[in-house]
Parts: sequence; C-alpha cells; structure tokens
Amino acid sequence: MVAGLIGMALGGLVAATADGGLGTGNGLGGVCVAMLVGLIATALGRLVLTRSRRTG
Repeated sequence: MVAGLIGMALGGLVAATADGGLGTGNGLGGVCVAMLVGLIATALGRLVLTRSRRTG
C-alpha cells in the first residue's frame, strides 16, 4: 500500500514538472501508467488489510 502511494506521489511530481505533453519525451506516458498502477496497488493493499483484520 505504501509503495502505491509513493508511486502516485512521484508520478504527480514528474507530471507537475514536465515541460511538454505526451509524445515529447518527457515521460508523461509513463507517469500516467505509474499513477494508475499506484492507485490500483493502493486500493488492493487497502482491501487486503481490511480482509486480514476481519479474518484473523
């Protein structure tokens, strides 16, 4: 869960400091993927923590 949050934060930092748009070589395509994967990882981590607290 923490890794997902860190990925989203760093992706947001790169997106905020990028000079051009998609296709300009600034890595914005990778930023979009990193933020999406970070969001999914955070959601799955939260789900796992919630389920583990219920069962054990």
